[in-house]
Amino acid sequence: MTAIIIGVLAAAALLVLVLLLVNAQRGRRRYEDIAPAMRPGYSDEELERKVLERYMGWGIVFTAFFAIFLPLYWLNEPNRQTSFTEAAAVASYERGHDLYVENCALCHGAEGKGGGASSTYDPTDSWPAPNLTTIAVRYDGTPVAQDIRDYIETTIHRGRPGTPMPAWGAEYGGPMTDQQVSDITDWILLQQVEEAAEADPASNVSGEELYQQNCTKCHGEELEGFIGPSLVGVFERHNRQTVLGILQNGIYLANGVSMPPWQTGYMYEDTRYTDSALNRIIDYLEDEQPAVLPEGSDQYRTPYADGGPRDEAGGEGRTAPEPELDEGQDAEEDAEESGGSV
Repeated sequence: MTAIIIGVLAAAALLVLVLLLVNAQRGRRRYEDIAPAMRPGYSDEELERKVLERYMGWGIVFTAFFAIFLPLYWLNEPNRQTSFTEAAAVASYERGHDLYVENCALCHGAEGKGGGASSTYDPTDSWPAPNLTTIAVRYDGTPVAQDIRDYIETTIHRGRPGTPMPAWGAEYGGPMTDQQVSDITDWILLQQVEEAAEADPASNVSGEELYQQNCTKCHGEELEGFIGPSLVGVFERHNRQTVLGILQNGIYLANGVSMPPWQTGYMYEDTRYTDSALNRIIDYLEDEQPAVLPEGSDQYRTPYADGGPRDEAGGEGRTAPEPELDEGQDAEEDAEESGGSV
């Protein structure tokens, strides 16, 4: 339709141009031997009749032209905009698919249904990459991602610090422009499914197993803390109900490092846990608390501020300090070693 209108308008414009040129040539023949500045002007009769009628005729032609052109253009404008939008969306989808295959499919799978990558901390260990086709369903109605598009774009731009997911946006040191990130987001959004299968509630898994499967990468095998804070003394900081709420909803920090939600929104399809499963994790945390808590357990402490535990990062790190003995204890131990008493 647009092509037809353009063709008609072009033909009309060409016809008007030809008529103007013919009329100009016809007027020149009478005075072709007279300099333009010396040619006589129109008489009053010509000005009032012939010239005026010619101008009025051309005015009618142009008025009719715009009276037809503008309504036709206006009527066709929604179709033109829709066609342009659809063409732009298709082009963005195709670019996004190519970028996804080149940069994302290795970890998230060729169809975005999840996969795995080498762990940030141990290349021999596998780190699960989430299913990207269920993002909208997983985060629907949660405060974590009220705008799904913005959430996806932000994640791609910034990455997920502490995981194998790098930052891709140029603003954060990545290789992609804003347009490329937007193209990948368009492709991901068009892959979303309407329903996500409910995950295994882990009804037969113990709290210790759940903790070891899901929490050790951030909080350490012995609750000592790594990326996340130490959980030794966690119940000095929070009561049981608050700990359950944190497990359900996660914690999101301004620096981009976050604890994922394990119920209301979830990163992996096999880890959307029920309250029963989360309470078993809390039971395990309670059982693992030492009889005597270290000083400062009621406050968050920076994990591994002095370099990390031994056997991490090439075998270097902190070691447990030797207990300090007072003089009485020292003498008592010496006496025991010599078989005497004090």
